[in-house]
Amino acid sequence: MEQTVQVVEKWFEALGTVNYIKIFGDKDEAILQLAINRVNEIEERMSTFLPNSDISRINSSAGYGMVKIHTDTLQVLKEGLWYASLSKGAFDLTIRPLVELWGIGKKADYIPTQEKICSILPLVNYQDLMLNEKEECAGLRASGQRIDLGGIAKGYAADEVKRILKENHITDALINLGGNVLTMGQNPDNEYWRIGVQNPLAPTGEYLGILNLTEKTIVTSGSNERFFIKDRVRYHHILDTRTGYPARSGLLSVTVVADDSMDADALTTCLFIMGMEEGLDFLQQFQVEAIFITENLEVYLTDGLLDCFRV
Repeated sequence: MEQTVQVVEKWFEALGTVNYIKIFGDKDEAILQLAINRVNEIEERMSTFLPNSDISRINSSAGYGMVKIHTDTLQVLKEGLWYASLSKGAFDLTIRPLVELWGIGKKADYIPTQEKICSILPLVNYQDLMLNEKEECAGLRASGQRIDLGGIAKGYAADEVKRILKENHITDALINLGGNVLTMGQNPDNEYWRIGVQNPLAPTGEYLGILNLTEKTIVTSGSNERFFIKDRVRYHHILDTRTGYPARSGLLSVTVVADDSMDADALTTCLFIMGMEEGLDFLQQFQVEAIFITENLEVYLTDGLLDCFRV
C-alpha cells in the first residue's frame, strides 16, 4: 500500500508580501509557526514602514547621530554595505529617498523631473551609512537620508527559516518568501524540486523554463514586478543610483541560484543594474549561477545551470 506523505503548509503576510512555507513528513505545525514567528520578528526590526523598527529609528535620526540596533539588523546592514562597496553602489541600502520620489506602484505613471532627481541623488550614498559593530549602533550622516532593506531582508529571513527547519530535523521543504524561493530535500514524489522561471513579459505563472534542483535558493529581480509603461517606455522599480532612473541594462530579469538567499537577493539587484556583460564579470568572484533574460526574451545561462534548466 502506497504511503501518503503528510504536508504541512501555511500562507502568511510579512515583509510587505505574501509568503508560504511547506514541509513534508510527520511533523508538528508548531515547527512551522516557529519559522513564521522568526520572519515576523525580522520584519519588526527591518521594516521601513513600522515606526519603531530599527530601520525607521535610523532613518528618523539621520544627521543626528547613531541609534542602538538589534544584532539581526546589524548583520544585514553589514552584509548590505559589503555588496554596495563591491558593486560600487549598484546595490545601495540608502536608496529609499529615490524609491519614495518615484513611487513606482503608488503614484500611477508619475515621472519625476530631472531637477527633482538631481536634488535627491546626493542623499543616496552607501558610504554615509555608519556602523559601530562593538556598540551595535548605526546611523546616517545627513538629514533626509534613509535606508531600505527591501533588496536583502527577505533573503535573510528565508535563510533563517531554513536554519530553523533544519534545527528541527525537517529535511524536505519549500520556502517562498515573496519570490525568494528556497528548496530543501525532495518533493513528495522523491524528486528534485521543479521551480519555474517567470516569463517577464507574461502574466504570473507563465514560465520560460523550469529549474530542476534542490538545496538551493532561487531569487529573481525583474522589470515585471512593479512597473508602468508611458510613451512605450517601461518604468520599473529597480532604480539605478548612477542615473536616478529605472535601470536600462538591456535586461528584463535576472535569476540567481545560490546556497544562501541573502546573497542571491543582493546579487540579483547588482546584476540587473550592471547588465549581462558587466554582470558576468562581477559574478566570477562568487560561487553562484545565474539566468539573464534580455529585452528580446533571449535566455542566457551560466554553465552550472545547463544540465538543470529545461524550456
